[in-house]
Amino acid sequence: MKNIKSLTKRNLLLFFRDKATVFFSFLSVIIILGLYILFLSDLQVQSVEEVVGKIEGIKPLVNSWVMAGLIAVSTVTLSLGALGVVVADRENNAMNDFLVAPIKREQVFLSYLLSTIIIAMIISLTLFVIAEIYIISSGGTVLTIIPMLKVIGIIALCVLSSSLLMLFVISFLKSEQSVGVLGTIVGTMIGFLTGAYVPMGIMPKGVQIVSNVIPVSQGASLLRKIFLEKPLNDVFTDSKALSEYSKMQGIDLYFGNFKLSPSFMICMIILSIIVFSSLNIIRFKRMKNK
Repeated sequence: MKNIKSLTKRNLLLFFRDKATVFFSFLSVIIILGLYILFLSDLQVQSVEEVVGKIEGIKPLVNSWVMAGLIAVSTVTLSLGALGVVVADRENNAMNDFLVAPIKREQVFLSYLLSTIIIAMIISLTLFVIAEIYIISSGGTVLTIIPMLKVIGIIALCVLSSSLLMLFVISFLKSEQSVGVLGTIVGTMIGFLTGAYVPMGIMPKGVQIVSNVIPVSQGASLLRKIFLEKPLNDVFTDSKALSEYSKMQGIDLYFGNFKLSPSFMICMIILSIIVFSSLNIIRFKRMKNK
């Protein structure tokens, strides 16, 4: 336990001391927020006004939608950024030093996972607080205790799922340059797949199907349901218009005509955690045998 604690502390210090790593972990979030403020905000507001007219509550509705997506995206990009230390240690042979020391291989990799979860949780929860302040400043209302706890629970599930997925992927990389390339690809794709750049409903059907099976997209949907529960009721009085908007904006996800329930999506995220935990165990056992 002492070894895990020491290694985890080391990984945390390496991440937070490297300002470039922290910045690039936030890059996708910064891009989404910049696009939203400069272009997408007015378009989103106008599209809602075309349906319900110019009424109060539209701005908080749109802001709540984008903030939920940002938090979901951050759980992936922060996990990937925090795990860059794995590849760095392999490239500079620090990992070999750990393995010849009286430290079990499992303890080394568990420390990488724990530090990643801690980093992603701390910063994602900080983003949650910032999101609440931003929503309130636009005329929205703060979430009550129960919805807040639900948001924290969903963030924790998304962080754990994303951390395990990124740990498995990054275990195949051998250079920090390849991590940068992967970060660029993931940072670009994740915004589209979660419907953070453009509404889910206007993307091709194939992209929607792929997006709907990705745990982080389901996490984004769950967060949007909580963030937008009151704003949706304030803005939409027509149940048909509400249903169409929820489908278009990725608040409700579908497999064909089957609407995914919150409990189903939570089970899918938990299943992804189990699957990638198993894959990581298999992967690191094979690495041990090499």
